[in-house]
Amino acid sequence: MSTAATEAPVASPRRLTPTERRIIAYVAEHEGQCCAKAQIAQALGRNRKTVDRLVSRLRSEGLLVSEPRWGDNGGQLANTYRLARLGDAR
Repeated sequence: MSTAATEAPVASPRRLTPTERRIIAYVAEHEGQCCAKAQIAQALGRNRKTVDRLVSRLRSEGLLVSEPRWGDNGGQLANTYRLARLGDAR
């Protein structure tokens, strides 16, 4: 029996879209600052729904980390985004 038939296929990483790359660059430039997805969308000249979908995908793939922020009154503020680092939990 051939070893090729018993080896598990290895998935190659997918290519990021141009907008995903721009989101990552924006987050890298503004790391640690709170920013709403609407701010990112406006800065990139993209639709807010598009940025929302792509940020969710980047988070699920472990490339971005979202950290929620809370106001003094307990209300949620805009999240802080940062690039994922080795060892970050998904």
